[in-house]
Amino acid sequence: MARHIMLLASRRCPPFAAALRPAGTRALAFKATHKRQPKKEESSGGRDPYATLKAAIIAEPDPELSTAIMAEKETAAARRERRAEYSRQAITEVKRVMGHLSRLIKLRQAAIEALPEELQEAARKPDLTPAPIQRRIFTDTAPIPDYQAKLLRRGED
Repeated sequence: MARHIMLLASRRCPPFAAALRPAGTRALAFKATHKRQPKKEESSGGRDPYATLKAAIIAEPDPELSTAIMAEKETAAARRERRAEYSRQAITEVKRVMGHLSRLIKLRQAAIEALPEELQEAARKPDLTPAPIQRRIFTDTAPIPDYQAKLLRRGED
């Protein structure tokens, strides 16, 4: 029986086994199983996936790289001036296009005025007829002979 108690006291056992021990040995069994053991560092079983990020955050910045970045940075005034120049160029382009369109409209009006009176009425009316479906589109290659007829025959089959 003493050997049985020693075995129970030397290792951790389920609670029901402690009830089988004699009353005097319960405290000894508790002390034997609950000794303070130094905590081991838990290993995650692999490498830290964030190790490179942590090292990059902790590391000192490269002085050559940081001075190069600081040299490349523009001041707020330089950025503002560049935006203003871009805006001026964009407005100039818009004015150029709008001026061209207004000149075309003036030329169209002058052409209508140059027509005889009976044709001016017809020229001022907008042409709302739809574009023809089978319109001729010019291409770089020569047309294929009887292409439309071949399409029609294929559709009938």
